[in-house]
Amino acid sequence: MKYLNMILLLCLAFGILSCEDEDRQRRAETERTIKRNDSILKVISSNWTFAIPPATEKVEAGINRWNEWKQFKSELAQKPAGGLNAYRQKTKNLVNKADQLRKNIPTMFNKPQVQSRLGVLITKIKSLYTYLNIAVIPDKKVTALIGEITSETIAVQNQMDEIIRLSEVPKEFGEEEMLRALDTTRMANPDRHRQPSTPSLQRSSPKFQATPPQNVSPQPGNNPKIVPLPVPKKKRLITNSATP
Repeated sequence: MKYLNMILLLCLAFGILSCEDEDRQRRAETERTIKRNDSILKVISSNWTFAIPPATEKVEAGINRWNEWKQFKSELAQKPAGGLNAYRQKTKNLVNKADQLRKNIPTMFNKPQVQSRLGVLITKIKSLYTYLNIAVIPDKKVTALIGEITSETIAVQNQMDEIIRLSEVPKEFGEEEMLRALDTTRMANPDRHRQPSTPSLQRSSPKFQATPPQNVSPQPGNNPKIVPLPVPKKKRLITNSATP
Protein backbone atom coordinates (compact mmCIF):
# COMPACT_ATOMS: atom_id res chain seq x y z
CA MET A 1 0.00 0.00 0.00
CA LYS A 2 2.85 2.36 0.87
CA TYR A 3 4.54 1.75 -2.49
CA LEU A 4 1.27 2.27 -4.32
CA ASN A 5 0.84 5.73 -2.83
CA MET A 6 4.38 6.65 -3.80
CA ILE A 7 3.74 5.53 -7.39
CA LEU A 8 0.55 7.62 -7.56
CA LEU A 9 2.38 10.67 -6.22
CA LEU A 10 5.15 10.24 -8.79
CA CYS A 11 2.60 9.93 -11.61
CA LEU A 12 0.79 13.03 -10.39
CA ALA A 13 4.02 15.02 -10.20
CA PHE A 14 5.05 13.85 -13.64
CA GLY A 15 1.67 14.91 -15.06
CA ILE A 16 1.92 18.35 -13.49
CA LEU A 17 5.41 18.85 -14.89
CA SER A 18 4.29 17.75 -18.35
CA CYS A 19 1.38 20.20 -18.33
CA GLU A 20 3.65 23.03 -17.25
CA ASP A 21 6.10 22.14 -20.02
CA GLU A 22 3.31 22.17 -22.65
CA ASP A 23 2.09 25.50 -21.34
CA ARG A 24 5.57 26.96 -21.63
CA GLN A 25 5.83 25.68 -25.21
CA ARG A 26 2.45 27.15 -26.13
CA ARG A 27 3.34 30.49 -24.59
CA ALA A 28 6.66 30.52 -26.40
CA GLU A 29 4.96 29.65 -29.72
CA THR A 30 2.37 32.36 -29.13
CA GLU A 31 5.07 34.93 -28.45
CA ARG A 32 6.93 33.92 -31.62
CA THR A 33 3.70 34.17 -33.64
CA ILE A 34 2.96 37.62 -32.19
CA LYS A 35 6.45 38.85 -33.01
CA ARG A 36 6.26 37.41 -36.50
CA ASN A 37 2.82 38.94 -37.11
CA ASP A 38 4.02 42.29 -35.77
CA SER A 39 6.89 42.31 -38.24
CA ILE A 40 4.54 41.23 -41.06
CA LEU A 41 2.05 43.91 -40.04
CA LYS A 42 4.74 46.57 -40.27
CA VAL A 43 5.68 45.42 -43.77
CA ILE A 44 2.07 45.32 -44.95
CA SER A 45 1.21 48.66 -43.35
CA SER A 46 4.18 50.39 -44.96
CA ASN A 47 3.27 49.02 -48.41
CA TRP A 48 -0.52 49.37 -48.18
CA THR A 49 -0.82 52.21 -50.68
CA PHE A 50 -2.95 52.12 -53.82
CA ALA A 51 -1.68 55.10 -55.77
CA ILE A 52 -4.34 55.36 -58.47
CA PRO A 53 -4.41 58.61 -60.46
CA PRO A 54 -7.79 60.17 -61.27
CA ALA A 55 -9.41 59.21 -64.54
CA THR A 56 -9.62 61.63 -67.44
CA GLU A 57 -12.47 64.09 -67.65
CA LYS A 58 -14.22 62.16 -70.43
CA VAL A 59 -13.95 58.89 -68.51
CA GLU A 60 -15.27 60.54 -65.35
CA ALA A 61 -18.21 61.89 -67.33
CA GLY A 62 -18.90 58.39 -68.71
CA ILE A 63 -18.79 56.67 -65.31
CA ASN A 64 -20.55 59.42 -63.38
CA ARG A 65 -23.50 57.11 -62.59
CA TRP A 66 -21.48 53.94 -62.08
CA ASN A 67 -21.82 53.87 -58.29
CA GLU A 68 -20.21 50.43 -57.93
CA TRP A 69 -16.93 51.75 -59.33
CA LYS A 70 -17.03 54.80 -57.05
CA GLN A 71 -17.65 52.66 -53.97
CA PHE A 72 -14.83 50.30 -54.90
CA LYS A 73 -12.31 53.12 -55.34
CA SER A 74 -13.45 54.74 -52.11
CA GLU A 75 -12.96 51.47 -50.21
CA LEU A 76 -9.56 51.04 -51.84
CA ALA A 77 -8.40 54.49 -50.80
CA GLN A 78 -9.20 54.01 -47.09
CA LYS A 79 -6.28 52.50 -45.20
CA PRO A 80 -7.23 50.24 -42.27
CA ALA A 81 -6.14 51.18 -38.78
CA GLY A 82 -5.27 48.46 -36.28
CA GLY A 83 -3.82 44.98 -36.36
CA LEU A 84 -4.01 42.20 -38.88
CA ASN A 85 -7.70 41.70 -38.20
CA ALA A 86 -8.37 45.20 -39.52
CA TYR A 87 -6.55 44.39 -42.76
CA ARG A 88 -8.42 41.11 -43.05
CA GLN A 89 -11.73 42.93 -42.68
CA LYS A 90 -10.58 45.50 -45.25
CA THR A 91 -9.81 42.84 -47.84
CA LYS A 92 -13.17 41.20 -47.15
CA ASN A 93 -14.88 44.51 -47.89
CA LEU A 94 -12.83 44.90 -51.05
CA VAL A 95 -13.92 41.46 -52.26
CA ASN A 96 -17.57 42.40 -51.72
CA LYS A 97 -17.16 45.69 -53.57
CA ALA A 98 -15.22 44.06 -56.40
CA ASP A 99 -17.92 41.43 -56.94
CA GLN A 100 -20.39 44.25 -57.63
CA LEU A 101 -18.28 45.88 -60.35
CA ARG A 102 -19.81 43.83 -63.16
CA LYS A 103 -23.23 45.32 -62.42
CA ASN A 104 -24.51 48.52 -64.00
CA ILE A 105 -21.48 49.04 -66.23
CA PRO A 106 -22.17 52.02 -68.51
CA THR A 107 -23.25 50.92 -71.98
CA MET A 108 -20.32 52.64 -73.63
CA PHE A 109 -17.83 50.69 -71.50
CA ASN A 110 -19.67 47.38 -71.34
CA LYS A 111 -17.19 45.79 -73.75
CA PRO A 112 -15.33 42.45 -73.63
CA GLN A 113 -12.00 44.20 -73.02
CA VAL A 114 -13.36 46.04 -69.96
CA GLN A 115 -15.01 42.86 -68.67
CA SER A 116 -11.69 41.03 -69.02
CA ARG A 117 -9.82 43.73 -67.08
CA LEU A 118 -12.39 43.64 -64.31
CA GLY A 119 -12.08 39.85 -64.10
CA VAL A 120 -8.33 40.06 -63.55
CA LEU A 121 -8.78 42.79 -60.93
CA ILE A 122 -11.35 40.74 -58.99
CA THR A 123 -9.05 37.69 -59.04
CA LYS A 124 -6.15 39.70 -57.59
CA ILE A 125 -8.28 41.06 -54.75
CA LYS A 126 -9.53 37.60 -53.83
CA SER A 127 -5.94 36.32 -53.78
CA LEU A 128 -5.00 39.13 -51.38
CA TYR A 129 -7.86 38.12 -49.09
CA THR A 130 -6.70 34.49 -49.15
CA TYR A 131 -3.09 35.28 -48.23
CA LEU A 132 -4.10 37.56 -45.35
CA ASN A 133 -6.27 34.85 -43.80
CA ILE A 134 -3.76 32.02 -43.52
CA ALA A 135 -1.75 31.19 -40.40
CA VAL A 136 1.62 32.30 -41.72
CA ILE A 137 1.11 35.35 -43.95
CA PRO A 138 3.55 35.54 -46.89
CA ASP A 139 4.37 39.23 -46.70
CA LYS A 140 6.22 39.25 -50.03
CA LYS A 141 3.21 37.91 -51.91
CA VAL A 142 0.93 40.37 -50.13
CA THR A 143 3.07 43.37 -51.05
CA ALA A 144 3.34 42.11 -54.65
CA LEU A 145 -0.45 41.80 -54.88
CA ILE A 146 -0.89 45.36 -53.60
CA GLY A 147 1.16 46.60 -56.55
CA GLU A 148 -0.70 44.35 -58.99
CA ILE A 149 -4.10 45.53 -57.79
CA THR A 150 -2.96 49.11 -58.28
CA SER A 151 -1.78 48.34 -61.82
CA GLU A 152 -5.00 46.51 -62.76
CA THR A 153 -7.19 49.34 -61.45
CA ILE A 154 -5.24 51.83 -63.55
CA ALA A 155 -5.51 49.45 -66.53
CA VAL A 156 -9.33 49.49 -66.27
CA GLN A 157 -9.36 53.28 -66.39
CA ASN A 158 -6.93 53.31 -69.31
CA GLN A 159 -9.08 50.80 -71.18
CA MET A 160 -12.12 53.02 -70.80
CA ASP A 161 -10.11 55.99 -72.01
CA GLU A 162 -9.01 53.97 -75.04
CA ILE A 163 -12.63 53.18 -75.90
CA ILE A 164 -13.50 56.88 -75.83
CA ARG A 165 -10.49 57.76 -77.96
CA LEU A 166 -11.35 55.19 -80.62
CA SER A 167 -14.97 56.32 -80.72
CA GLU A 168 -13.80 59.85 -81.58
CA VAL A 169 -11.68 58.80 -84.56
CA PRO A 170 -13.33 60.34 -87.67
CA LYS A 171 -14.62 57.87 -90.22
CA GLU A 172 -13.38 57.92 -93.79
CA PHE A 173 -15.34 59.70 -96.49
CA GLY A 174 -18.39 57.67 -97.47
CA GLU A 175 -17.89 55.03 -94.77
CA GLU A 176 -20.79 56.20 -92.66
CA GLU A 177 -23.15 56.28 -95.68
CA MET A 178 -22.03 52.78 -96.67
CA LEU A 179 -22.69 51.41 -93.18
CA ARG A 180 -26.08 53.10 -93.13
CA ALA A 181 -26.93 51.60 -96.53
CA LEU A 182 -25.90 48.14 -95.32
CA ASP A 183 -28.08 48.50 -92.26
CA THR A 184 -31.02 49.61 -94.43
CA THR A 185 -30.53 46.59 -96.70
CA ARG A 186 -30.43 44.21 -93.75
CA MET A 187 -33.62 45.71 -92.34
CA ALA A 188 -35.40 45.48 -95.69
CA ASN A 189 -34.33 41.86 -96.37
CA PRO A 190 -33.83 40.14 -93.01
CA ASP A 191 -34.37 36.64 -94.46
CA ARG A 192 -31.73 37.13 -97.12
CA HIS A 193 -28.97 37.89 -94.62
CA ARG A 194 -30.04 35.29 -92.11
CA GLN A 195 -27.67 32.39 -91.86
CA PRO A 196 -29.19 28.91 -92.19
CA SER A 197 -29.44 27.02 -88.94
CA THR A 198 -28.04 23.80 -90.45
CA PRO A 199 -26.10 23.48 -93.66
CA SER A 200 -27.84 21.62 -96.44
CA LEU A 201 -26.13 18.37 -97.10
CA GLN A 202 -28.36 17.27 -99.97
CA ARG A 203 -27.04 17.66 -103.46
CA SER A 204 -29.22 17.78 -106.49
CA SER A 205 -28.70 14.63 -108.46
CA PRO A 206 -28.72 14.96 -112.26
CA LYS A 207 -31.87 13.84 -113.92
CA PHE A 208 -31.46 11.14 -116.54
CA GLN A 209 -34.04 10.49 -119.18
CA ALA A 210 -34.73 6.84 -119.55
CA THR A 211 -34.23 5.57 -123.08
CA PRO A 212 -36.65 2.83 -124.05
CA PRO A 213 -34.93 -0.41 -124.94
CA GLN A 214 -34.66 -1.38 -128.52
CA ASN A 215 -37.24 -3.65 -130.11
CA VAL A 216 -39.80 -2.74 -127.49
CA SER A 217 -42.98 -1.46 -128.91
CA PRO A 218 -44.95 0.76 -126.57
CA GLN A 219 -48.40 -0.63 -125.83
CA PRO A 220 -51.17 0.94 -123.84
CA GLY A 221 -51.12 -0.17 -120.31
CA ASN A 222 -48.40 -0.58 -117.78
CA ASN A 223 -46.58 -3.61 -119.25
CA PRO A 224 -44.86 -2.98 -122.58
CA LYS A 225 -44.80 -5.83 -125.10
CA ILE A 226 -41.37 -7.05 -126.08
CA VAL A 227 -40.99 -7.85 -129.79
CA PRO A 228 -38.32 -10.48 -130.44
CA LEU A 229 -35.64 -9.75 -132.96
CA PRO A 230 -35.68 -11.71 -136.21
CA VAL A 231 -33.16 -14.52 -136.27
CA PRO A 232 -30.91 -14.25 -139.30
CA LYS A 233 -30.99 -17.21 -141.62
CA LYS A 234 -27.95 -19.34 -141.92
CA LYS A 235 -26.32 -19.21 -145.27
CA ARG A 236 -25.87 -22.48 -146.96
CA LEU A 237 -22.34 -23.17 -147.84
CA ILE A 238 -22.07 -24.56 -151.41
CA THR A 239 -18.97 -26.36 -152.36
CA ASN A 240 -18.11 -27.60 -155.82
CA SER A 241 -16.77 -31.08 -155.63
CA ALA A 242 -14.43 -31.98 -158.41
CA THR A 243 -15.25 -35.14 -160.33
CA PRO A 244 -12.47 -37.39 -161.42
